[in-house]
Amino acid sequence: MARSTNAQLAVDQFKILKERYSWTKCEAWQGMARLLLTCNMWQSGGWCAFHGVVVYRETNDFKIGPRGPNQVLRRAESLSGYLSQRLDIPRSELCQNIGLYWRDPVIAKLQPHNLVGHSFRSLTVTALEMFGDKDLVFEEEVDPAQEFPGFSFTTRSKDARIDIAARREKRTVALISTRWRYRHDRVDVVEEALSYVAAARRQNPSCALYAFVGEFAPNRLEKILSNCPPAMPNAALAAAVHFQPDLISEGLQENGRLAHLKSLEWLIDQSFTWK
Repeated sequence: MARSTNAQLAVDQFKILKERYSWTKCEAWQGMARLLLTCNMWQSGGWCAFHGVVVYRETNDFKIGPRGPNQVLRRAESLSGYLSQRLDIPRSELCQNIGLYWRDPVIAKLQPHNLVGHSFRSLTVTALEMFGDKDLVFEEEVDPAQEFPGFSFTTRSKDARIDIAARREKRTVALISTRWRYRHDRVDVVEEALSYVAAARRQNPSCALYAFVGEFAPNRLEKILSNCPPAMPNAALAAAVHFQPDLISEGLQENGRLAHLKSLEWLIDQSFTWK
């Protein structure tokens, strides 16, 4: 399916930033951070200032009580400080230099929920095309019935789409489900993998399936990790991949329970192994 105009705006911004900062594969995640992370909140048809920290989860989780900022706010400040260091932006200027996608005049007045999902998917493809195996061809929003003719996907809706398919000489070698954020009680990327793995592996036993996310909540990430190796050695998903896991381990100072979360750089390197 053709990429939407609004998702293409995010890709165009990413390419401009890449030229400005001369990113390598290990820095590609910075484009996603600069474009999609924000310190603001969406409310009543527009963006407004919040607490001056990166909004890494639902805004109603950020609270100031009689004893001061709650743990979510304190961790948000830690994340913001860490992100400013990694992006080489003074902490006092961080909020003015991220959320660039949401500042675009075309995007600024649009409800962000669907926009962020589509732009995140297209940015993932762009990073893989820029830094990954040049022999691969990527397609977004693939119809599973056309990708795998003859198979029935009864657990998926009739309009279901595979976020990203990677092909090598017309052979599907990888499928990637992308989610910027997701609810802890509905981790759809796992259900997708279970639905598509049999068809994908029937056509190509080496086809790899991945979940690529921008989620920050450890309990939600664990829902995917528990369905990946090494927790589940023969899982449908090859790995759970975050655009930058250090933002969680170092920025939020979470413990080591997310040690098996992979990075965008890792996914880029994996592209050279897809056969």
